[in-house]
Amino acid sequence: MSRLRKYLALAPAGRAIVLRSVLLLPVVAALLRVRGMARMMALLVRLERLAEGVPDALSPQEIARLVNLTASILGAPCLPRSLVLWHLLRCRGTSTEIRLGVSKLTDGNLAAHAWIDLDGQPLNDSVDVFDRYAAFSTSATRIQVDRP
Repeated sequence: MSRLRKYLALAPAGRAIVLRSVLLLPVVAALLRVRGMARMMALLVRLERLAEGVPDALSPQEIARLVNLTASILGAPCLPRSLVLWHLLRCRGTSTEIRLGVSKLTDGNLAAHAWIDLDGQPLNDSVDVFDRYAAFSTSATRIQVDRP
């Protein structure tokens, strides 16, 4: 089945999430490089007023699945993917945390990873993410971005 047919087969709420993800992922990825994570998160919080109407018909897990699917098609890395998911869930009133972790590679280099934590469970990654990456404490990575 083609991607267009799969998209059209989604319920309207699912199509809305995919469309928002297609629009947000490249912008978030580009602005992260220029503005950094804290400023990007603050911008996404300000955009919440314009982004009302994230469908309540979908569970956080379904929204995560659709954002991950869209991100994999667009080739978006984990941090923009997680920021977009964090933003979409905040727009519907679901409180989550962005988690950051590192892993030492066999060549001695470090690999970094980002994911969303919902009630202590990874939402846009597998449950073994805590085995693969040493997560920073949430207080070490918390960036204050209250609603205006």
